[in-house]
Amino acid sequence: MTDIVRLVESIDDVPTVEETDVILEELRRLPRTPENIKLMDDLLEFRSLLGAAE
Repeated sequence: MTDIVRLVESIDDVPTVEETDVILEELRRLPRTPENIKLMDDLLEFRSLLGAAE
């Protein structure tokens, strides 16, 4: 979880699609708890909104 925290802290503004993909990749390495699954789902939804805005 520390890697994800560092990634998120390093983002100054709204994350890019690429930054979001890196965060998703780190989340996929974590155990599939309900909380982590919810985070991934929310981040995937956010990523789709970012992609639509490009």
